[in-house]
Amino acid sequence: MASSEYGSPADPEFDLAPGEAALARLSSRMSAVEHLPPAAYENLLVVTVDAPGRVEEAVRAGGGDPADVGIVPVSASPVRYGGPCWVAERVSPSDLTGISIQFSRGERYLREGAGWVVVDGLGTLLMYNEEGKLYRLFSHLVGRARERQFRHVTGVDPGVLTSETLARFQGLHDRSIELD
Repeated sequence: MASSEYGSPADPEFDLAPGEAALARLSSRMSAVEHLPPAAYENLLVVTVDAPGRVEEAVRAGGGDPADVGIVPVSASPVRYGGPCWVAERVSPSDLTGISIQFSRGERYLREGAGWVVVDGLGTLLMYNEEGKLYRLFSHLVGRARERQFRHVTGVDPGVLTSETLARFQGLHDRSIELD
């Protein structure tokens, strides 16, 4: 994707405080990574159903250095990537324990009070997992981010969730941000 296809980075409403969690409502096939403020790219962990190359492109488009970004790829298919981002072992979308383990490994590289965590693909993960189990995983991820004073963003396309499911996951976050 060309950088012109990305939304405007550094949306002022996306400036989170350390330990704050936001649910980013995105249109289909967008990533919250595309909207982060420039400082986020200096110490970022992304758990995503997107290809690592797409994350790298979003970071570059936002003016960041991909070498400062870790990616936990969540995919049912093998993932190939040879770029500068640190990439964890691929995790199947149905392996919630594996996602948690790779997240824990990746979070070790984030600086307390300065790190950012983006988790994209909630709708995709719901296709592979029972809602209650996925809710517990997200509760854990958001809780860890709060403990370590990371800024946490969960990206979701609200059109793929029921209003009840969206409200349930919104409850884990401090606020909701509409990104287009």
